[in-house]
Amino acid sequence: MGRDESGTHVRLREVRTHRLEPTLARRGGRLVKLTGDGALVEFASAVDALSAAIEFQQAMEEDNREQAEDTRIVFRIGLHLGDLIVDGDDLYGDGVNVAARLEAAAPPGGIAVSYSVRDAVAGRLNARFDDLGGLELKNIERPV
Repeated sequence: MGRDESGTHVRLREVRTHRLEPTLARRGGRLVKLTGDGALVEFASAVDALSAAIEFQQAMEEDNREQAEDTRIVFRIGLHLGDLIVDGDDLYGDGVNVAARLEAAAPPGGIAVSYSVRDAVAGRLNARFDDLGGLELKNIERPV
């Protein structure tokens, strides 16, 4: 953004239109809101959520092969399965906060999931998990 704000904004919109929205449509995700360079997305299924996250990150990796390293757009994704507060079209609550903190803990281009997501998808997806142990996340009282 600092070097080419308008160009980066155009590329972010293209990513949303050509990568994120089609992935969500295929996997049953609902885009709740955009938060600058981030998004809050809701899924009815942990399997669909993780499948969408993997698909999206693989698509971004492919897109970034064509880009110079200093112009690549790289996302982090955090997934959590938990209770939410629904207020109109928006979502709030501990479940949203945990997912947001996991996103910050994910490596660039990676996906961080809570134990609840890992347990929900166990044996249902061909995915490899690296156990990071109990992460101490900002404003979350228990390790995740």
